[in-house]
Amino acid sequence: MIKRKKDFVLVTIIYLFSSFIRLSINYSTEFIPGSNGAFYLSNVRSILETGEIIFKDFPLIFWLEALLSKLFFVLGIAEFEKSIDLACRLFDSFIPPLAILPAYLLIKRLLVNSEKEYYAVLFASLSTLFISFMILVSDFQKNSLGLLWLFSLMLWVYKSLEEKKLINYSISFLFLSLTGITHFGCFLVAVLYIIVVLLVKKLVHRKIELKNVLIAGLLLIVAYVIIYLISPPRLKTVFDFLFNMFRNSTILLLLKGKPLISPIDLVNQILINLTSIIAVIFYIKNYKMLSDTHRIFILSSVVLSLILASPFIGIEWSQRLGFISYIPAVMLIPFIFNNVKTEIARKLILTITLTIVLLSVTVRVKIPTFSNMNYKIYAELQTSKEKLPKDGNVLLVSRHGLEWWVSYILRKPVVRESALEKIYWDRFKYMLFIIQKKDKPPFGPLGIFGPPFREPVLPNGAEQLFSGIYFDIYWSKIPPQDMSIFIEPISY
Repeated sequence: MIKRKKDFVLVTIIYLFSSFIRLSINYSTEFIPGSNGAFYLSNVRSILETGEIIFKDFPLIFWLEALLSKLFFVLGIAEFEKSIDLACRLFDSFIPPLAILPAYLLIKRLLVNSEKEYYAVLFASLSTLFISFMILVSDFQKNSLGLLWLFSLMLWVYKSLEEKKLINYSISFLFLSLTGITHFGCFLVAVLYIIVVLLVKKLVHRKIELKNVLIAGLLLIVAYVIIYLISPPRLKTVFDFLFNMFRNSTILLLLKGKPLISPIDLVNQILINLTSIIAVIFYIKNYKMLSDTHRIFILSSVVLSLILASPFIGIEWSQRLGFISYIPAVMLIPFIFNNVKTEIARKLILTITLTIVLLSVTVRVKIPTFSNMNYKIYAELQTSKEKLPKDGNVLLVSRHGLEWWVSYILRKPVVRESALEKIYWDRFKYMLFIIQKKDKPPFGPLGIFGPPFREPVLPNGAEQLFSGIYFDIYWSKIPPQDMSIFIEPISY
């Protein structure tokens, strides 16, 4: 653990500061912020009422927040609905920033002569104060919790390389498993990381060990089983990525003058790739002087960073992986710091690190926060309940992001238009399209930096059932002949 009292104080201060930023964001709007905030409210409420998740996904965070909500309710801190909101906002504010602890402990091990200065604390502050981490608030709760497990996994993988003990292997597997029941993307990265470590280990040792091949194979089988049991459709996502990962790459779109990547994502890619390239130079130059553990760990971190931040990966995947790419890159900074020769170069690295932290905090604080819900819209949706049919199955269709709130408030099944199929008109007596016409937040494929998600396309002949200040609701009795009208075109 943290041995130096002053380091402990500094790490605690950074943890509290990061938590305060997240808390201020989570409470900056009337309802939970973000496009998908109600996704968590709906699943937590469903667990408390039925013992099951209504929107199937990797379940850990929903169960943890349900337990916290139950505690608040039993203790009389808040009534039922408010206890759910309180649990989701507080959990997201205070749990993910714990990532600074494994980050600090790992960086402390990577630094040479780290007892003399507070460099480890500064470098570790990137774990929770870098822009990628601070963007993942409110409607990215699974993502940010997954980052905590990834930092912890890297720490114990390093310990496993350093000391080949059963306890180290067991704890590494524990954090891999926690990632596997928390977030799909983080889990795939965790599996990829372990495989990269095993491959790099063979490369460094210049021999093929059957044990490592078997471990990699077993890991892939376990990953397949976990994804199949939790969310079978995600298996298709995995294969889509493998076969289409380079389609519409970010660098190709930039060269065509179509920068669909957000400014934050672009800067993140540049920083991660630059850090990785510098680390490669020092790795090659000082290879003979590195310990076996450092040879494997550093090269694995470089490879993972370059994969996750690759400008050749398609725009669809680049945005998802980019927010994770900073984790292995953070571990390269102490390695670079160890290998620079002059005091000026060391001070430059420290200055750049501090500048990145300060800029990240400044940028995040200045990014406006929106929610898909406010009190007036909430009240109108509550009123619209009275206009909904009560004599048959109802399926609501809404734009992406609003679907969670529609389900949460109206307590009806909901689907976004891109997932519509003709068979739904046979399964449900009432196919209701909900169209927001006022006070629509700016959420879109690029967050708030690009065009917003469009409202669902109404099939011909749809009958209006409700008209309010903010919403209209229509009943589509017959599916359109051409279902492609529900696919929003994306121009690259």
